[in-house]
Amino acid sequence: MPNTLVYFVPAKGRVHVKPGHFSIYTVNHDFRPAAMAVPLGSTVTFTNLDELLHNLYSATPSSTFDFQFQASGQSISHSFTHAGLVLIGCSVHRSMELDLVVVPTPYVSQVSADGHFVLHGLPRGPGQLYFWNPRVGLVPSNVSAPASDLTQSLVATKPAVATELNAGQIR
Repeated sequence: MPNTLVYFVPAKGRVHVKPGHFSIYTVNHDFRPAAMAVPLGSTVTFTNLDELLHNLYSATPSSTFDFQFQASGQSISHSFTHAGLVLIGCSVHRSMELDLVVVPTPYVSQVSADGHFVLHGLPRGPGQLYFWNPRVGLVPSNVSAPASDLTQSLVATKPAVATELNAGQIR
């Protein structure tokens, strides 16, 4: 399933999360990538590559921001200091949606098209393995690392394409 992320949070011990710098672009009235995970404390730079204005914002509790109007070629950076899902949109183009998952762990991987993933260097012992997809949400599983094989089924409950509610009824 595209845009599926998996990450592991150990039940015991302190996890050292290394923040990084990441980039997200607005292209053709869309976000690139449309979903991504970043470590807690990371900074994301949003760059407008469209020839029109965007107004990126988040109303997510603990991660609220409003960049106001962003011109073509302009970049704005924001640091994410709370773990969890951050929903980002554009107040000008309501169909633009970005799902940003801020993870409290360095153990994160993207699931491949054939459904496989690899997490390296996991500490031994119990913890939570989280699967996340924008169409499914967050699915936790109790595991004990290291696990050689794990099977998890995800059932998509939302449509693949987001549309505005009642967009055709506005007069």
